[in-house]
Amino acid sequence: MHDHAPRAVAEPARQAAFLALMDALACAFKALQDSACTRQLGSLVPGATMAFGARVPGTSHQLDPVQAAFNIGTMASWLQANDPALATVAGDLADNLGAILAVADYRACKAIAEGASPPLVRDLLSALVRAHEHASLEWARSVRESGSATAAQATDATASAAARCALTRIASAAAATSLLGGAADHVTAAVLIARREAHPTGYPGTVPGLEGHERWRIGDATSRGVRLAFIALAGQTAPRSPTPPSDEATTQLAVMTELEQAWRAVAAMPDLANRIRDRFAASVTTHFPAGQAGKILASFADRDRVEVLPVNELVSMTVRN
Repeated sequence: MHDHAPRAVAEPARQAAFLALMDALACAFKALQDSACTRQLGSLVPGATMAFGARVPGTSHQLDPVQAAFNIGTMASWLQANDPALATVAGDLADNLGAILAVADYRACKAIAEGASPPLVRDLLSALVRAHEHASLEWARSVRESGSATAAQATDATASAAARCALTRIASAAAATSLLGGAADHVTAAVLIARREAHPTGYPGTVPGLEGHERWRIGDATSRGVRLAFIALAGQTAPRSPTPPSDEATTQLAVMTELEQAWRAVAAMPDLANRIRDRFAASVTTHFPAGQAGKILASFADRDRVEVLPVNELVSMTVRN
């Protein structure tokens, strides 16, 4: 996977990302029991499919990465039941899963067809963490620019539902462009285009949910991020970018410190992993045939085992024919 900021993701952050993946998949599989959700899913043209496309866990859909991102993002956020311990002021850690999983599976299937090495689940978890870092930095900058908030105060404000979608679109655009092999200029272009579409604004409070009739909006935001990634990769130049403020480094340090503390707190919650594993097991055993459910649960029982799997194998394990 292409990475413009090569660095190791700390163990607490990777553990949080793994729990967020399980939690989001549990929510997604349960959402498939709701016909209002499933009516939103699939291809835009009924019956259309795509060779080497991205698969949608829990379904038989194989779609272009943009539409697959919409499907995955919509399923994962539909019930608004993601564990609150895995959320920060910028939204849920899994908000960008639609873009990241769809693009990673597309890249993996394409790599195998071309005789190349596919991305691993470890890469997917790192991408989740970095996308959330990106969204958190975008939110802190937005709060700072909209008023007199200091970098520390910015981390105490919480994005509104509209801002959460804007942050998801921006972070998904950055993550998808990088995962698709874009150069630094491509990533910058995708981010700046995404910023121009809507400016995150919000209010203090808790991580917001979405109106019941608009639960597809996170899916739409992460899907739009993937679309903007392809536009940037096609050569769209970036709009003019304002000069970064002089306290940019201070803002980044404050945000990263907050996130590191959040992930350490997650790692210190003795019951969190068990709670998520129980929800995951219940969702998997309800949605899949017994044999397939057993294989999924056996694989997810060991994070080290899951992390070294190619992404396409993880997705293959969770699709239904």
